[in-house]
Amino acid sequence: MADLSGQHSEIVLNSLPAEKLTEHTFLHLPQEICGVLLGTTTAGGIQIEQFIPIRNVAPDPLHSFLLNPAEWVPHALNTKQLIGIVHSHPKSNPTPSTEDLDRLHLYAGMLKTYLICTPEPITSTLIIHAYHIVRNMDTGTSRYYLHQAPLTIAQIGI
Repeated sequence: MADLSGQHSEIVLNSLPAEKLTEHTFLHLPQEICGVLLGTTTAGGIQIEQFIPIRNVAPDPLHSFLLNPAEWVPHALNTKQLIGIVHSHPKSNPTPSTEDLDRLHLYAGMLKTYLICTPEPITSTLIIHAYHIVRNMDTGTSRYYLHQAPLTIAQIGI
């Protein structure tokens, strides 16, 4: 049976990590970027409070991402604030690719959210799609899926 708890809850991305994510994405074009998201969960949703870039060590960083294990593992071991990961699709829509879904099981068990972003060069903005990570056990084996979620970018301290 699918674990659908929280799949309709809002994901809030604070403005400072949103700005850092935008800057990092444009700085590394045309390569895909990746990183971890730190924050908190509440009954009302997920609050993303920090974006930490992690070096993309994929063999083909123009078309895929692989979190640098030396940077990723310390975050994976400290799951108190680890809430999700993010990566970019520099030349395509911010929707999960087949490769994204095939590799989701590698880290989905410790995460709640997954962001994919696409740079919009004309306006120098970032299109960001947010997804809840959903665990489905209908087949007798644990499998993870992404369910698109509402995303709000919050202005903090204004």
